[in-house]
Amino acid sequence: MTHIMVGDGVLPWWISTGGLLGTGLLVSIALRWISRSGATRSIPATAVMTALMVVVMSIEFVPIGYELHGTVLAGIILGPWFAAISSLLFNGVRALLGDGAITNIGLNTMLTWLEMAVGWMVFSLLKPFAQRGRASLCGGIATAVSLAVSTLVFLAIIALSGVAPGRAIHTGAFDVASGTFDAAMVSEGLVDVHLPGASDHPEEVVAGLTPFTWFAFATILLGAIGWAIEGLVTGVTVAFLSRTRPGLVGMSGATTGKDG
Repeated sequence: MTHIMVGDGVLPWWISTGGLLGTGLLVSIALRWISRSGATRSIPATAVMTALMVVVMSIEFVPIGYELHGTVLAGIILGPWFAAISSLLFNGVRALLGDGAITNIGLNTMLTWLEMAVGWMVFSLLKPFAQRGRASLCGGIATAVSLAVSTLVFLAIIALSGVAPGRAIHTGAFDVASGTFDAAMVSEGLVDVHLPGASDHPEEVVAGLTPFTWFAFATILLGAIGWAIEGLVTGVTVAFLSRTRPGLVGMSGATTGKDG
């Protein structure tokens, strides 16, 4: 499963609009908190972590179609409010690069921020264990929990929208001459993308499973493999930082035990 990002024209307008309004509120709260706290020292880190996420999410594990996120690491370093600013900047850059969405930039910002905020929260709860030399394990757990939560929220949004994933994916290519989408233009080529059980009638049950169930199953199954990879990378990085720059991950002094 690639990084959770909703493209343009996929979801109903009211969900896209809700995402924009939610992001506006989130960023407003974040800016007010940053202004009151005077924590300007995290501004350079916000820029660095945003750039890091742009680069990291361009790397894909082809066999499972999974892109590393880097969101949990960014959340642990930045905290929830600077993470909100970083998430908006990240999705803005990705949209300009053609790998995001303009109309759903709000929704994508909130999904990315959710990963960062939950990762930060879980790691903060586990910080006493991380301080005892279990930083890598705590970072891995925070990553797994964060990505699982964001995936479930993403699936809930898809279910709420009423969009049939199988039908949405197999729309074909746009035919300029007819002004419509023509499935024949991409069928019988090198790659014919569709979901098992997808049909022109999403409400039909195929082998006891609806197209949405297939979509959810594939998302969680492939996602779990990606979460393990992501958790390993994040855990190792957090453990390294806990030894060299503990302040970056909100830890004080040197760790003791396996990671220390």
